[in-house]
Amino acid sequence: MNTILSKTVNGLSLAFALNGLLMLAGCSKSGADEPHPTEQSAGYLAGRVTDSQGKPLPGVAILADNLLFYNSYVETSSDAKGNYRVKMPTGSYRALAQIKRTYNGKKYTLYLTPDNTAAFAGDEGAVRNFQWNLTGEHPDQAGLFYGGDVTLDKDIMSELYDVENIEFTFTPVGPLIDGSAGSTLKLKSGEPHSEFYGRIPDVPIGRYRITAVHKPTGTVVMVKNKNGTYAADGSVTLDFYGETSPWSCTHCMILEYKER
Repeated sequence: MNTILSKTVNGLSLAFALNGLLMLAGCSKSGADEPHPTEQSAGYLAGRVTDSQGKPLPGVAILADNLLFYNSYVETSSDAKGNYRVKMPTGSYRALAQIKRTYNGKKYTLYLTPDNTAAFAGDEGAVRNFQWNLTGEHPDQAGLFYGGDVTLDKDIMSELYDVENIEFTFTPVGPLIDGSAGSTLKLKSGEPHSEFYGRIPDVPIGRYRITAVHKPTGTVVMVKNKNGTYAADGSVTLDFYGETSPWSCTHCMILEYKER
């Protein structure tokens, strides 16, 4: 090979090598510039899903509901790190998250708490993070809670007409629906003429041993599942109803009570 040809070939080889390095560098830079799954970027809904302890929750369904067209939504789910990111079409949307659990043989579908309930434009994108809380009021739906609802139903044979003075003790039997230990709760009905008279709202969903006492007199109050039977000691162990219930409610419990 003559000197000129040799220099030409070597020059081309060097040029190709430099070009390859530049291409690799360009690829690396492009990857580094890709948005984090929880960063807002145009045309994408993204976020992170965690439990009440801040640990990532995989497999949670994320729904971006179209506010104009009925039953039109975009759906995705959180990954192993609790992150999600999904391409959004044009339109106005509101994001929500659902988690499904089977607990003590019953199926439950529970909503998670969003950090932002505002609607967003699909082409602008948004970040919506969610946390699984067992209690608390929905941020944009007053009177609706993440916990279960307990209805207090007086036995027809009872002469206790002041349910607001009965203290109900809920003692967890095993872990709650999210695997946490829970704690013993002492709860009462709302006052007469109030929204929660004859009810105890927002109880963490779990299995409980329930006892009761009439506080003014110290009388033991017997409790049972509606249409069930009273136990000798007056207590009852119950789960909340899940997706199916003999009553027109979900995530509910109906207690009948009477004095011993």
